[in-house]
Amino acid sequence: MHNNHEKNIEAVTKMALQFLAEAIGQCPAGLESNTNRDIVFAVLGFQYGAIQSAAYVAGLGEDATAGIAEDVVQRINGMDKDTVLKFLALMPTLAEKEYPPIGVGGKAIIGFYNSATDEEKLATTASLREILRQIDEA
Repeated sequence: MHNNHEKNIEAVTKMALQFLAEAIGQCPAGLESNTNRDIVFAVLGFQYGAIQSAAYVAGLGEDATAGIAEDVVQRINGMDKDTVLKFLALMPTLAEKEYPPIGVGGKAIIGFYNSATDEEKLATTASLREILRQIDEA
């Protein structure tokens, strides 16, 4: 049982990293050094939603999901642990308020892995770029 749990954690981590790397690859260059708080929260919300959704589908609990989120967000964004923990502490509140990037990220990762073609996968990864476009226009 424990071995299966560890395999699920590894699978969700790998899935989230692959999907988020693809999604970030569809975004403007320099995203990782952006200081616009709206953009930072949108990107991290999207990432958080994707990780939460993948973990839920894999049947993982809150503790495992929190560990995966910390690891993935830290690795994908090159952030230090303290910064990651500060942002992740805010995400459950934003999720309760139905912060749109969280929901979009959750749906996008599922769509990505259920896509039959590369074009469909590309469309799901472009959802983060669309969120950022809307922020730029606001």
